Amino acid sequence: MKHLVDRYFQFCKSSLFQRFTFFGFILFLFGISLFAEKIKFEEQDSDQEIIVAVAANFKSPMEEIQRMFQKQYPNSKIMYLYGASGHLTNQIRNGAPIDLFLSADLDFPTTLYQEGYSENPPEVYAEGILILVGNETLGSETPIPTILESKQTKHIAIANPKTAPYGRAAVEYLQKVGVWKSIQDKLVYGESVTQVNQFVLAGASDIGFTSYSAVKSNENLWKYWKKIDPEFISPILQGKILIKSKSLNQSGKRKMVQNLYQFINSNYTDSIFKKYGYGIPNLNAKSK
Repeated sequence: MKHLVDRYFQFCKSSLFQRFTFFGFILFLFGISLFAEKIKFEEQDSDQEIIVAVAANFKSPMEEIQRMFQKQYPNSKIMYLYGASGHLTNQIRNGAPIDLFLSADLDFPTTLYQEGYSENPPEVYAEGILILVGNETLGSETPIPTILESKQTKHIAIANPKTAPYGRAAVEYLQKVGVWKSIQDKLVYGESVTQVNQFVLAGASDIGFTSYSAVKSNENLWKYWKKIDPEFISPILQGKILIKSKSLNQSGKRKMVQNLYQFINSNYTDSIFKKYGYGIPNLNAKSK
């Protein structure tokens, strides 16, 4: 009897060992499979490029955000298109392969969402500030309407209000303070705030309406500027939106776009927004 019991336990031990051995072998194969998938995923990442359209006023902070993003995602390949938000919106409508759009307002991305170019509504990523810049002192006590109507002011540059939200905000201000009609002959239109900056810096315009971030990006270039009273204009809420794209069906590319979308408003980038003079929206959940 004892002999039979010993043989039974011996069988159980042998069987259990084999089962553990077999189970371990399966885990080993599964581990190799995961490792191979990870390598494959990283290889896919390294071969894929996403395209991000960015409002001209957000160029400098976006370049810093990109450098920070690249440290966490070294295999990411991203191409940026900078321009007036209206022009970038038209490019998306015309089929440009843009994956993520950072507009200078909420209107353009909201319209794209309503037209079916995105599965989700836009999200505010920054609040901009409109300022007036000049080649000569603007006078700390001189009201801005007085500067605009002065005989010494020959040309006033603003971005095209049809395509550039900061241009639209400038027009709103001019109408609210009652000088819109009186300065019509002085207005010079730029494609974007970037072109407005060029007009003023080159002396082609005496003053111009641009973004506060333009001054913060090149403080050595801008000596004379004044903030526009926000009571005279609507808040400049800048929105970001993910664009539908067939190429996003590739899992690696979709993941990269989503990572950048979330990274832009993570706690990592707060200092960049403050550095360039942007208000940080109140997002209930920030990723880090």
